[in-house]
Amino acid sequence: MDTSDWRSDLRSCFEDLQVIERCRGEVVAQFDRFCDYVAEPAFEILTEEFDRYEIKCRSAWAKGASIRIEIRFPRSKEDQFHYILWLPKNAVELKLKLTLRGRKAPGGPMEEKTVLFIDKAPAKDILAIDRDALAQDVVARYKKFLYETAVISE
Repeated sequence: MDTSDWRSDLRSCFEDLQVIERCRGEVVAQFDRFCDYVAEPAFEILTEEFDRYEIKCRSAWAKGASIRIEIRFPRSKEDQFHYILWLPKNAVELKLKLTLRGRKAPGGPMEEKTVLFIDKAPAKDILAIDRDALAQDVVARYKKFLYETAVISE
């Protein structure tokens, strides 16, 4: 075994760690840009539209971590559906997770499911999504949840 390269191996190790840290910082910045320019505006237009149906929504953004929209039962203060986009801790690429939580009846338990936001998509595809496409995804998943709830509860 050649022991003369241990110094270069150690230097290489620390250089690799610096690259990983730089990637993490870039991913957090990309996520925050996505939230600022896509998710937050999408959630705002959804909130306005849901209000027309007397359904209240609220959204929250934890910079560098997650953004969510919570939809309440009609004419109620109780949450019915949560759509949460989040960045896994220590991510080195923009692979977002999507957690969906739903309550089938007021006072009932929340059920939760987590999936990849866009499966097998490169970061550039996620960053290319516009607010209307994201709003459409929220509506489609909310609609599916409502239909499943209506079928199951009968």
